[in-house]
Amino acid sequence: MDEEKRAIKDYEGVYEVTRSGRIISVKLGRARHRNGDEYGYANVHLYKNGERTLHKTYKLWESAFPDVDEREYKGER
Repeated sequence: MDEEKRAIKDYEGVYEVTRSGRIISVKLGRARHRNGDEYGYANVHLYKNGERTLHKTYKLWESAFPDVDEREYKGER
């Protein structure tokens, strides 16, 4: 069974966040990660229309999953 994914506000169709906190590139269909640890980032750069912006991963997750217990988030805060 696939993990639940929801679109990231203002990045619909570009990025999604999973219930556990992974950031998924819709175009590539895979998680963004560093150092081989898919949950090992507190910040993430998101790209849209050629512009890069820095976001707190937890805040992206929190806005996409307001109805989910924060203990399900597996990344760094």
